[in-house]
Amino acid sequence: MKQVNMKKEALIWLILLLPFIYSFIVWSKLPDTVPTHFDAKGEPNDYSSKAFALLLLPAMNIIIYFILFFIPRIDPRKKNYAAFGSSYQNIRLLIHLFLAGMFVFVTQTTSDGQPLKLNAFLSAMLLFFALLGNYMRTVRSNFFVGIRTPWTLSNDEVWRKTHELGGKIWFYSGIVLAIIVFFLSQNAAAIVTFCGVFLMVMIPVIYSYLEYRKINTNSEIHNG
Repeated sequence: MKQVNMKKEALIWLILLLPFIYSFIVWSKLPDTVPTHFDAKGEPNDYSSKAFALLLLPAMNIIIYFILFFIPRIDPRKKNYAAFGSSYQNIRLLIHLFLAGMFVFVTQTTSDGQPLKLNAFLSAMLLFFALLGNYMRTVRSNFFVGIRTPWTLSNDEVWRKTHELGGKIWFYSGIVLAIIVFFLSQNAAAIVTFCGVFLMVMIPVIYSYLEYRKINTNSEIHNG
């Protein structure tokens, strides 16, 4: 993998640190138990201790950081990371930014005694998918990142075509759905998000199988 951009890595660590700073600021303002689970209407239906709610996700974000940081070193195809090292670092940054942002958003909303703003939460999640899709087209064959199906992992051409298609689907669908979901009722927003994400995931998977069959069929005809 290419040398890590230390300025970008420092930004990631700042993002990891911010939720802890935020937790310290709001600690005394929160009750001993706070909402940690919500129903389809955004109403809390389960509670946890303040320490659990304010420290678990920020701590998990740090654990995820180390997992993602060391993945290229244990991947049998680690040489391929050199071709998309910058994009991989951007993907890591996006993941940590999304987790930190959602933690602050949910905590701030619920600490004010308001229901979770589900539409805004789902729209942010879909925009996260869109931003990931923007980098997906640059990802090269590996065992941990991207659309990993038996067919993409078996053929580099299938991997490339699948990620080009998948990246476009995630990017454009994520943006369009994020706008639509923001203005729907909460129940409709949840349904549209679930169906949209399902299609965003399944279409590239099915395409990878069809493309693999096509390439193999053409190869057999040529060899025959």
